[in-house]
Amino acid sequence: MADRSKDLSIIDKDLKIEGTIHAKGKLVIGGEVEGTLVGEKIITVEGSRVLGGAKVQEIVIGGEFEGDITAYRSLRILPTGNLLGNVVYNDLTLEPGGRLNGNARPLESTDEILAIDTKTTAEGDAGEGDTST
Repeated sequence: MADRSKDLSIIDKDLKIEGTIHAKGKLVIGGEVEGTLVGEKIITVEGSRVLGGAKVQEIVIGGEFEGDITAYRSLRILPTGNLLGNVVYNDLTLEPGGRLNGNARPLESTDEILAIDTKTTAEGDAGEGDTST
């Protein structure tokens, strides 16, 4: 049986992170992040707060998110989610009760496509206060 937890990172409710986070696999945010998120799948839970931007394959917003998002696969805003910012998406789901305050537009073929290679990206940015998971 494969170990699914090896590509799981968690920022718990009492943790605050500042800087750029390059996440391989799934990143669950329960605390506070100030900075930029780059990764495969980001999940913010109720009570979390993110101030900054994101360029990700998939993102689920269940807490507060303030910043611009590019979601190359999907963006989902849960009933507890509040997104203030501009979004570019391939697939957008806004559940009843969820809030989106900003501009939204679908991903176009001319948009830069993010290749999720977090190891290479993190090494290329090393020394700039980045956090790699």
